[in-house]
Amino acid sequence: MGFRFWRLQGLLCGTNELAATAARSLAIGKCDVALVVGARLNWLLHFGEPPKWSKDVKFILVDISKEEIELQKPCLGLVGDAAKVVEMINKEIKDDPFCLVETHPWVEAIQKKANENVSKMEVQLAKDVVPFNFLTPMRIIRDAILGMGSPAPIVVSEGANTMDVGRSVLVQTDPRTRLDAGTWGTMGVGRGYCIAAAVASPDKLVVAVEGDSGFGFSAMEVEGGCPSLLTTAAVDQSSESRRFHQSVSLFTNSPEEITGPFKDDPAPTSFVPGAAYHLLIEAFGGKGYLVGTPDELKSALTKSFPTRKPAVINVTIDPYVGAESGRLQHKN
Repeated sequence: MGFRFWRLQGLLCGTNELAATAARSLAIGKCDVALVVGARLNWLLHFGEPPKWSKDVKFILVDISKEEIELQKPCLGLVGDAAKVVEMINKEIKDDPFCLVETHPWVEAIQKKANENVSKMEVQLAKDVVPFNFLTPMRIIRDAILGMGSPAPIVVSEGANTMDVGRSVLVQTDPRTRLDAGTWGTMGVGRGYCIAAAVASPDKLVVAVEGDSGFGFSAMEVEGGCPSLLTTAAVDQSSESRRFHQSVSLFTNSPEEITGPFKDDPAPTSFVPGAAYHLLIEAFGGKGYLVGTPDELKSALTKSFPTRKPAVINVTIDPYVGAESGRLQHKN
């Protein structure tokens, strides 16, 4: 029996031996029974269909919405609050729990594949690529976050390439420390998440790793966050969130965008080289950094983490890396 752990990212620590994120394709493809708690079988889970999933896989769906379960037509649907349903399941199996030991072939296969994929990723992450690709700055940010120890920072992530890469690279060491755009991939939630996370967990550092469009959709939320978070007389300094903005090219990766016939008539989705996003936060009392090399990024991280002040670190990414969202190009 194979269980699907990937959607627990954020609840299950990335270092947990049952976390199968790094072996996602194997875990899905070979899974015969999947217990899906509070998640939809949507595009994130390949709609629960072949070829990603086995044609014989059986789904057990736990959802508070009866209509959602009826829509999916699982092998078994359990309607109710996720926490209560899982508690009831635990009570039922406590005398005869289903458990695969670490030496079980299925567990070993998952762990082996996960280790292999992590090793391959680490080889790429170890390279200092300048101008930046997505992996080099993500590794530096990951190491800085891990260096904070416990309590682990809350990581907010949004953006197409940025969020996708972040899901693989930014490993959680504590549960419930990750927020991203989720099921609908909604862009612009980052700053709101930052403020809410800082209020809900005043003892934790809040770090948002975002693409330029994710940041841009609600960039003015820095105004809403900075005054209250900087007024130490009203709000304890430990509740102040620190934010990262990873400025990346989410919508353009074609040389014609910069040097071609449309360079003076860009599409609305076109990346703007040299956009000074980092200056926006300085208008409201925060600190902005513009970085383009590993040393500059490491320095900005080292300076911003301990300050207890909101900050935006504008990381300049090579505009030719990444995939264009929607392949819109110049249909303006």
